[in-house]
Formats: sequence, structure tokens, C-alpha cells
Amino acid sequence: MATTITSGFSCEYCAAKLSSEQGLRSHIHQSQACTARHNARYADSDSESSGDDAPAAPLRDSDVGDNLRESWNGDARVDSDLERDVNNFGADPPSDDELPPIRDPEPPSASKRRRATMEEVEDEDERWVQDFPQEFEAGAVLEECKTEFEKLRQKQKAAGEKPWSPFKSEEEWEMARWLMTSGLSQSKTDDFLKLNSVRNDVKPSFHNNRAFLKHIDALPEGPGWRCFPFDLEGNERDADGVPKVETVYMWYRNPVECIQELLSNPAFKKMGFAPRRVFKDVDDDGEGKNREYNERWTAEWWWEIQNLLPKGSTLCPIIISSDKTQLTRFSGDQQAWPVYLTIGNIDKETRQKGVRMDCADGFVRMMFPILSAYIADYPEQCLIACCRENSCPRCLVDPKHRGDPTHSPWRSTTDTLRFLDEQSKGQHPPEFKTQNLRPVVPFWANLPHCDIFSCMTPDILHELHNGLFGDHLVSWTSEAMAGLGPEIDVRFRAMTHHPSLRHFKKGISLTTQWTGTEHKNMEKVFLGILPGATEPGVQRAVKGVVDFIHYAHFETHCDESLAKMDAAWAAFHSNKVIFKELEIRDEFDIIKLHKAKHYCDSIRSRGTADGFNSENTERLHIDLAKVAYKASNRRDYTPQMTVWLRRQEAVYKFGTYLQWAAPGYIAKPATVDDETTSIPPAPEPPLVPDDSDDEGELEDSPPSVPVYVVAKKPGFPNVTATSISTDFRAPDFLLHLSAFLDSKSIIPPIELSPSSKFPVYKHLSLTLPAVSAVTSKTVGDTITAVKGEGMKITPTAVKPATHGRFDTILVRTHPRGDGASPVDGLRVARVKAIFRLPEFHGTYPDPLAYIEWFRPLTQPVPDIGMYQLAPSTRNHRPNSTIIPITDIVRSCHLIPVFGHVSNATWTSDRVLDQSPSFYLNPYLRHHDFYLFRYLIDLYNSRKEEEERRVRMRRMGRAGR
Repeated sequence: MATTITSGFSCEYCAAKLSSEQGLRSHIHQSQACTARHNARYADSDSESSGDDAPAAPLRDSDVGDNLRESWNGDARVDSDLERDVNNFGADPPSDDELPPIRDPEPPSASKRRRATMEEVEDEDERWVQDFPQEFEAGAVLEECKTEFEKLRQKQKAAGEKPWSPFKSEEEWEMARWLMTSGLSQSKTDDFLKLNSVRNDVKPSFHNNRAFLKHIDALPEGPGWRCFPFDLEGNERDADGVPKVETVYMWYRNPVECIQELLSNPAFKKMGFAPRRVFKDVDDDGEGKNREYNERWTAEWWWEIQNLLPKGSTLCPIIISSDKTQLTRFSGDQQAWPVYLTIGNIDKETRQKGVRMDCADGFVRMMFPILSAYIADYPEQCLIACCRENSCPRCLVDPKHRGDPTHSPWRSTTDTLRFLDEQSKGQHPPEFKTQNLRPVVPFWANLPHCDIFSCMTPDILHELHNGLFGDHLVSWTSEAMAGLGPEIDVRFRAMTHHPSLRHFKKGISLTTQWTGTEHKNMEKVFLGILPGATEPGVQRAVKGVVDFIHYAHFETHCDESLAKMDAAWAAFHSNKVIFKELEIRDEFDIIKLHKAKHYCDSIRSRGTADGFNSENTERLHIDLAKVAYKASNRRDYTPQMTVWLRRQEAVYKFGTYLQWAAPGYIAKPATVDDETTSIPPAPEPPLVPDDSDDEGELEDSPPSVPVYVVAKKPGFPNVTATSISTDFRAPDFLLHLSAFLDSKSIIPPIELSPSSKFPVYKHLSLTLPAVSAVTSKTVGDTITAVKGEGMKITPTAVKPATHGRFDTILVRTHPRGDGASPVDGLRVARVKAIFRLPEFHGTYPDPLAYIEWFRPLTQPVPDIGMYQLAPSTRNHRPNSTIIPITDIVRSCHLIPVFGHVSNATWTSDRVLDQSPSFYLNPYLRHHDFYLFRYLIDLYNSRKEEEERRVRMRRMGRAGR
């Protein structure tokens, strides 16, 4: 249990207030009266002749939630202050509910609308939405239809069945779902069902694995699998010189059926059926400016293709991803080449005639499936684009200029097909060689409106994290520091800790193979270790690349953010000459370096790059290929994999249906050998770290509401003021607590003394609100303040002594002023103790924190663009105070200023006490980059532009 601020949920049957959906569900099952009314409701709905509608969802106490959001005084205020500013820093894009109905578009002149920010605070920013011309009737509705879930529920009612049929109860379904997704083999499942405790106590309607699988096979299924055999002629020949032919079996699904399955699935509530242009501002002529790019329908490609389609049509952008993968881990050579398909309508047959399809919103539309994007790594991109691997699959860049930020002409599908055809006829066109083509019969040759080259979307994982940064920039920079010996490893080992940051306790130089996750963690601190040990040009070049990578992760871009992304790329090219001067590189003829040039073009055309990251494909390899292979008997495994996939999808689909049909039902994901299955997890609140074994459990909280969470049972329930002063290194604890009580006009019933006892917490958890530009999800944030412990000898082991851990935070000291810097009112501090005021010393609703200040933020350091700060002192003592935890905005990360050569005595657990100065890390999370890099740069550029305009006006007046 925990103390938390949250909105509530109300029971429909007794009006009881619950803190979470899971709590509501448990309450209904545990209360006999509510359970009876719950079951009676289904009986009543089943007997109604017109009862096609699904039962209502649990009532939510919206009034309570709104009041909490209006009165909240916590960490979300920073983002709110930033987004309310007249400079329009980083406000949210319009939600689907706030835009005009897709099936009834308004004229562009009526599309100006206003909205609130993510914290439900009135926003001065506005959005202008330009809908597609009404006369084209894009996304037009043909007729109404029942959704797939409505049809299923109607069929169950007609047969007198409950929603969880073919299972006899919800509990039996839950057991079946667990058995199917837990990774148990069929023999183990059979053993489980034959246990006496299961047969006699649980009494399921299936008594063995075969009967169990019959129940699973009775669930609604998706598109069926088919097998297509074909003969493949290889390069090898037999003794008579005849080419060897091998029969290959390809398992596939009808892509049109897959598209229909996705479009009609009510789980995908947010879909776009018509293109639109969204702008953050409007110019003096009433035209939109500073265009936003997010989902596919906000980008330019959909608008262009819609113009080519018949009146009343709906575009269905197809996204395909493929990548060869190993099915075995340690031995064997089994491989698979999965091809994944999704559609671009989701919120993330012939040429001239579309296909009538049912959509999740209950309407039929004339859909035109058109290939929009192809996600693949570089070798596969070249294979699909029919070019060789030393060329760009998008453009005709000269290999000698791949290291330059120059523009090159795009590849042409018409010309490429013509050159391939001429080459196959023996005509040998010179362009076949100059464009570095290979003789391949492309699958996309007859696809309508398909420009396969522009379909090659950015691959952040392979091109940026593992490619440009991991393969090149790290090695170049390491060579630039080579004269200092193992300095780069010393700095990584001494890096300060943070829960969201991996600590490289052995350094980085001795490891030869890294994963994308490790590269992303290296990127978070890499720039901060360079000052003093490298030339300023190296630092500026690294800053350009790291900034570019972080901009590439934005989930919502606008013209301004794309300009900053381009500027970051230009900064690298302006400073890369330093690597030539240091004799590290002779040239920059690197294809991955060149491909970054296409990122901004792709974002404007297809939407933000986060939706095309091949990390998603890598994840699907585990969920849908490797685990499926593991579930087979390894002999003739492909048909077995298709059966396993069909059953897994049926279970997931049925769980999604029950969430729609049964009030309060929440399907929980299962895990298989620490690898998450394809069932998506539900959002979770911020969690206290696992080492808090004596602090109890936490309650769920709706992620849309800013919350702080502390454990109901403190880690240190009775700590004297003297112990807080010494063990927690808070020497002026009593002095500052008295000052705090005076400032709040709190008169303690019992006078404070060194023997006064306080409940002290180990951890404080916050929920960082969603910021549309960088993440659509809330982010958990944990702040720790734990005293050090001496060495302990236990019966099982010897626990070494630990140094106390006291995290650094951002604190809101005063509201941000109008037109002020985005960091106005923010200050860095270090938490020494998190405690609650006992009732006998006064009453205060929130826990308190004893903190030590760092000096205020001034100007970022040139070359690296980070704020440098040092601990603040007063009268030669740490400048400290006590604040309510609602003044804490979030945790932050400080990088020690190592100088030319780092101090060998510095260690990661003590460096916050050892280093005299630090850099404030803007790369810790995307939230931090958005604030400390993007908003700061945007504020400075706008300020410079305004100053330039003032100068121009003054010069104009002086001329007159």
C-alpha cells in the first residue's frame, strides 16, 4: 500500500470509491452484493432483444480527477509553464476528439480551434487544422456496419452465452489464457491439468491438453495461413551440368485479409481516414505556419496520394517490415525471414477500384491499400531497391560525396524499371552500372502509386545508435583521447548514478560488441566526458551527432524542430574536419553518414521516424519468431509456428474483446523466460526500486494524472533528528525545519528537539507527464535518499559497506515569468532526507525534503551547451533548506567536470561529494533533452530573431 494522489473509480453497484481499475475489479469480485448485481446485469442484457450494445465501462469519478488536476502543485507545472508561454514552447498536438469528425470535414476556414495542454491548463497556444478539400470526400462513409466485437457479442447473446464463452467462467478463461501465454510445453500443460488440486478444486471444463486446445481453437481467429510451394533454381549444378532445383515452401497470409483485420479491430480506437495539415501558428495573411508532423495523416505523402485517388476514397497506407533472423540461439542454422504488415491509419486488389472494408468506428469505406513505407536494415533496403550495398537506396549520391551534406537527385521508379528491363534483354544500358543496380525482379513493379525509394524510412537503431554513433563516433573520439591513456574508461567508471542510466563500471574500451540499448546509454553521458580531454572541435562535432539522434526520436515534429535537427546535422559537418586534422580520418565516405541527410525529408513525407524504427522489428522477432520456434519440436517447425501464432493471436484478441464487453475486466500480460509476449502491457505507475523490501506495495494510479508516490510504511519509521543530521548528512535539520514551520504558520504541539523522531522514506516516485514532442506516455521517475551502511556479516554472505546515496533534483523555486527562459524558476538541488512531519510536531499534508542547493543556472558552456554548476554555500556551510516534495519537478543527472585528467580517487558512489563542479546532463531522458536543449535553443533563436528585427526597425527609422 502507498500514499498517492489520484483520481478515483466508482463502483456502479454500491458507489464505493476505488483508486484503480484493478481495485474496482477486485472489489466487484469480493463483494457478494456487487457480484450478484454484476451477474444479474449480464442476465438482463442477454434477455433484451435490442441489447446489441456492450455493457458500459466503469464509471470514473471525473469531477474528483478534474479538481485534482486544477489544484495540482507538483512536477507537471514545469511543462505547463513552458507550454503556456506566448512563445508557444512545445504544446501538444490536437487530439482526435478535438479535431473535426473525419467523416464530415469542415472547410479550412472553420478549422481554427483551441485546446488545453496535457495538464488540463488553459493554453495560449492554438492549432490551425487544414482539412483535405471537401469536394474530394476523402474518408467518405458508405454505410454503417457492426464492428467485429459487436458481431461476436450479438452471436453470443443469440446462443444464450456469456462474454467469456466458450469458457464456462471468467476464472476458467484466465487460467486458459495463462496456460497459453506462459510458455509451458504441451506435456507440461497436460501434467498441470491432471493435478488433483486442479481437477477437484478448480474443475475446469477441459481435463487434458487436447481438450484445452479445442477450447482455444474455438476462439475467434484472424486471417488464415496458407502455404505456397515453388521451385528455386540455384547456382549449383549436378554432374550433367543441370542446375539444381529445390522446392521451397512459403507460408503467408492474404494481405487484404490482414488489412481488413486491422481496420475492423475496435481495439484500435484512434484511426485517421483523411489527410490533414496541422499548424502551430498562423501568419498575418491567415495562413498556417510552423507545420506539425506526427502520425501518417499529418504528413505530406498522404495528401499527395489522396489527390490521385477517386472521389470518396479512403487511403490505407501499408507499412511492411522484413528482416532475416536466427531462430536458434547457440547452435543450429535455422533461419526465418518474417515479413510484418501494418497500416498507417492506426494511431502509431486493383489499380482503379478500391476494396469495401468495415472500419473500427462502425462504418464501411472504400479503401485503397497503397504501400507507404518499408522498414528494413541497410542490406535489405538495397535488395528491395535493386541496388548494390555500396550505394544509397533512396538517391543517386556520388560515392565520393557521401560524406558531404549535399543534395542528390532521387532514384526514379520509372527509370529503374526501364533499366532493369533493358538489362534483362541484354541491352546493357550504361545507367545500370552508373546507378549501381543489380538484376532483380522487384515485387513492387506493378504496385499502384508506389515510389519504393521514398518508402525507405529512417532506421534509428542500425543507422544512428549502432551505426553512426557506435561504429564510428565512439572510435574516433576514443582516438582523440588516446594520448591520455585509459582516460575514457576512468571517466565512465566514475560517472554518477541514476536509475534510468546504465553504469559502465568497467569502462567501454575493452568491450568489442555492444547492443543498441548500451549505445543509447553511452549517448546519454558521452558528450559530458569530453571537455578538457578533447579539442573543442571534437566536442562540437559530437554534440551535433548526439543532438541529431535525440531529435530523430521526437514523436511530434514541427518546422522549427526540424530546423534544429538540420542545424545539429550541419554542426557536425562544420566540425568534422577536426578528425582529419588529428589524423583520425582521411575521408567520410560512409553510407550511414549520408543516409542521415534524408531524415528530415522522410519525416515531412511519411511522419516522425519513431514509427519506423527497426527496434520494433527486432522485438517482433522475439515475440513472433523465436518464441514460436521454441514452442515447436524443431522438426518441420514452420507449420507448427503458424499454429502457435494463430492460437496466441486468438487469445490476445479474445482478451481485448473481453476488455470491451465485460466491465472492469483487465487482461494482464504474461512473460516467457523474461521475454514479453505479444500481449501489450497495461500502463503502470512509477515504482519504488526493488531494494525497498520494507516499504510495502504501491497502489495503481491513472497515468494521466500527475502523482507522487511514497510508501505507506517508511523505510526508517523512527529516526531521531540527531540521526538525520549525522547519518543523512543534514546538519541543519532542526534549524531549517523550524524555519519551514514558521513560514507555514504551523505551531508544533510538542517543541522540536534532537530526540524528536520522524518517519523517513528511502524513495520518492514521480510521474513525469507526457510531452507530445518526445513521448506519448507518462514516465516514471524515482528519487532516492538513503544513508550509508557499514559492513555487515550475515549467515549467508558479507555485505560490504555502502556510501549513502542522495540523488539530485530539479526544484521549482518560483513561477516562470512571461517571456522568460524555459529554465526560469528552476534550480538544481540534492536531496538528503525525505520525511513526514509527525502529528505531534504539526500537521502538513505532504512529505518534506531536506535539500542542499547548487548555484543557480546561468549560461550554457560553449561547445557542449551544458549548464555548469557547483554546490552553493552560505557562511562556509552547504546552503540547505526544507521544502515540500510538491516543489520537486523531477530528478536530474550531473556529470562531473573531469578537467584535463580525471582524479583517480573519484568513484561513482562518492563523486557527487568529491567533484567541485558539474555539468547538468540534457541527455538523461527525452524530457530533459526537450527542456535543456530544444526549448533553450528555440528560446535563444527567437530572442535573437526579435533583436534582429528591432535593429532593422531602428536602422529603418535612422535612414528616414
